[in-house]
Amino acid sequence: MITVPPKGIVFDVDHGAYGRWAVVHVTGDLDWTRSARLLDTVERLWDHLRDGCLVLDLGPMRFCDSSGISQLIRVFRGCQEHGIRMTLAAPPAFFRRMLNTTGLIQLFEMHETLEQALSGLDGWGPDANAAPASSI
Repeated sequence: MITVPPKGIVFDVDHGAYGRWAVVHVTGDLDWTRSARLLDTVERLWDHLRDGCLVLDLGPMRFCDSSGISQLIRVFRGCQEHGIRMTLAAPPAFFRRMLNTTGLIQLFEMHETLEQALSGLDGWGPDANAAPASSI
């Protein structure tokens, strides 16, 4: 069971087959005021996703600064420590440029769309509708 995080976390989370995958929709700005909330959200999923996959849907993200990049690296490292595959879905062009500029582009698995990122995951199909686990 996924616990509800503390009040004030603003990321939506969808999950599929228990223990297989979860999608965190990163909306708005991923800056110093909100980036710690991303890590807080993801940490609550780690125990439920062992040997599964975490998908960060970046399509709705409007802005990302260095603190956002730093938190994404922390999320990536935490996923590795917990045996969780992490992938980025629908990264905006400005974000790809940031990753290219910093040399971090090779660190992350990326897919052009959320559907492409989900296509190979157990318990997901184009006809399946994952119910939100929680509005975080």
